[in-house]
Amino acid sequence: MKRRISFLIILVLLAAACGSGDGEDSPPSSAAESSPPSTLTEGDQIEGTAVPQPLSPAQQPATDKWALWTDGVHLRGVDMHPCLLYTEAGCTQAISRQDVQELRDLGANLINASYPGLFTETPPYEVNPTALAYLDDLIGWAEEVGFYVVIHFRTGPGRNEGAITGEGDPLFDVWRDQAAHDAWVEMWRFTADRYRNSPAVAGYDLMVEPHSNTLVDPDFELEPAQAQAQMTGTLLDWHALAAEITAAIRQVDPDTPIIINSLSWGSAEWFAALEPTGDARTIYSLHAYDPDIYVIQEEGETNIRYPDVVDDYGETITFDRAWLEENYRPVREFAQRHNVPIYVGEFGALRWVPDATAFLSDQMDLFETYGWNYAVYVWRGDEPDFDGFNLEYGPDPANHAAILDNPLLAIFRERWAHNADSPGSLAAPPPANEPSEDISSEDGESSMRRNFTLPLPLFAPDSAWNQSATDAAVLPDSDQQILVTFRVLLGDFSTLEGYDGPATTWPYADVNLDEFTVPIFRVGAGEQEVVICEDEGVLGWPHPKFGIET
Repeated sequence: MKRRISFLIILVLLAAACGSGDGEDSPPSSAAESSPPSTLTEGDQIEGTAVPQPLSPAQQPATDKWALWTDGVHLRGVDMHPCLLYTEAGCTQAISRQDVQELRDLGANLINASYPGLFTETPPYEVNPTALAYLDDLIGWAEEVGFYVVIHFRTGPGRNEGAITGEGDPLFDVWRDQAAHDAWVEMWRFTADRYRNSPAVAGYDLMVEPHSNTLVDPDFELEPAQAQAQMTGTLLDWHALAAEITAAIRQVDPDTPIIINSLSWGSAEWFAALEPTGDARTIYSLHAYDPDIYVIQEEGETNIRYPDVVDDYGETITFDRAWLEENYRPVREFAQRHNVPIYVGEFGALRWVPDATAFLSDQMDLFETYGWNYAVYVWRGDEPDFDGFNLEYGPDPANHAAILDNPLLAIFRERWAHNADSPGSLAAPPPANEPSEDISSEDGESSMRRNFTLPLPLFAPDSAWNQSATDAAVLPDSDQQILVTFRVLLGDFSTLEGYDGPATTWPYADVNLDEFTVPIFRVGAGEQEVVICEDEGVLGWPHPKFGIET
């Protein structure tokens, strides 16, 4: 249970330590003006289930997230499941904030969240509170520690885990039942509406490894174009479903990039038949596990090396870097033909396969050459009796404990060291004609200052941020601007517990929130510009959210 702590919002006229704005420039558009209305609001029903209140929304990103997917590699990271340890019966140990922080400390800046969908797998298709809590936690932690997240749903209406793994009783109703099909679309509309303003969310990846093609071609006898022709015009048509989901997302979120896997579990080969949706902010994704006869060699049966000459399902191949380049050719040709970015949402090998470091290094070299962001499978997320993809354990199959200086993890840490992008700095850059100030602190050391504009007032009347701020003027939905202050606001310590300096007479609102207390400044009632400062620390209760200690 999360503890509740008073959130002190300081509404001040103009803090002298922060400087001031002249208010002459046109303000940025408010959320009410720029975001289309959601089709689902608090209190509405999804097949009988009340829609939970969205997370308190964060600042719109200072830079366009689309830029993360163009002009070279910006995102290098891992795939992650919500469970550090899981069984067929469910999650026995969930991923924690510490797991996320430790990964960030190693240099990764992307989590491909291979998570259960937010709606149930079976009718009535309604919000799954457990899945929702898992994803809410991850997005919150990502915002705190400075990660980008791609939301990537494994399961959802009419699709279970067995549909991916082939184990148990696979559920394929999303490809056979209109209600499940429509609910998958609605799940994504709900998801986009909930997370559209998070600075951490870098993309929506619509389905993990779709493979409806196997329902018409179970023995892989058809060429991709032939199999696609049999699916077109039916519920099996992944391209049509992806287009429907895209349209639903764009009704509530016109900006966040969308990511679409190719069919046949995201194979490179199926890019030859992949059909773009026409959305201008969509990336297309593969899962690069070819050849699987190499990457998933079981412990004790590791006969194939890299490079090597091997029998690949009846075809003799020279398995080397040139083979990898040729394998990715359909992907590169698709990208060039349609002028779209590519994302490697998964790649990897069982940690004990011979020459894994050389193979994975060659893969990453090619991804870097092609300008494709990438995520390796997987960060932690083990079964009780299997840890074959755990990078921390290194290449020795007999080892089952983390060794951070192992050669397998080292090749990824070397790549992650090149990461420069993160959502950790939420403040937008100052206007071109108003440079950021560099104001020295009392001890003479330079303090970091960030000036930026926000629309005012800051609170919507029905916002959780406005529970006790009854005297504040409001604009509907403009409370999405408030989370911008979490990492940059410092200055007045007088209302924070632990401060013993002179009190102020500035008015403040006592708003209930979780686990943190920070001040917020605004310039004048009705003003359209806010100047916000960052200094060297803040006094308050110790708490995990932003690493602030007293």
